[in-house]
Amino acid sequence: MSEASAFASLTSAADLSLDPSPLSSSLLDPSALAIVLAGTVIATFARSGVQDMGLAFQSLAGLAKARFDENANRTALARWARAIRQRGVLGAESAMPPDADLASALEALLSTGSVKALRDTHAAASAENLRMGERAVRVFEQAGDLAPVFGLVGTLFSMTKLAPATGSDAVTSAVTLGAIATAVLSSLYGVLAAHFVFLPLAHALARRTQREDDAREALITWLSVEIADIVPGGSAPRVTPLPAQDTKVA
Repeated sequence: MSEASAFASLTSAADLSLDPSPLSSSLLDPSALAIVLAGTVIATFARSGVQDMGLAFQSLAGLAKARFDENANRTALARWARAIRQRGVLGAESAMPPDADLASALEALLSTGSVKALRDTHAAASAENLRMGERAVRVFEQAGDLAPVFGLVGTLFSMTKLAPATGSDAVTSAVTLGAIATAVLSSLYGVLAAHFVFLPLAHALARRTQREDDAREALITWLSVEIADIVPGGSAPRVTPLPAQDTKVA
């Protein structure tokens, strides 16, 4: 290589280092991104099925909604506890809590007059919520496992474009460099999609499901204790009876 060509190469390299736009554009490869994302979504759909995929998207949309309002539900249950203590289960009236599961558990209490029905209804709803949450989390975990695999698929697909030189050196070099870039970026996209998109979403859904279940459990336990002494099936502490000799009348 002559001194002039070497100097030109160094100059062009210096120009690229000063201008960030070539770097940002070189990190964006639509074909590699399409291979990784489309392949991951299709393979996850094949593994999970229609119902679990729909549940996953529904849970994902739920992350953008308002969280479980513990204060509003506690206030509603406190009013019901006060009404039950004042007028009994049959005569109590108040607004239902905003949470549907808590409202269903409260309706079971009002219809049966038993704290056991309240707890059983809540336990059934809690188990169902956790089961549905686990199904949604599993979908995103599978996507996180599959994304690096399709990054490798994109790499192998790009390597097939490395055809032998048939035209000018400039055209061959451009095709070769483009294939190598797509191969590298495919693996990069797979890793980034797994560890910065799918797996974080799975953990976020798991945390929210468990947090809301714990909040509902705490509220149901609180209500049970509040009305335990006046509603059958409560958890009022037992009173130890006096010994027989102490109950005799002189």
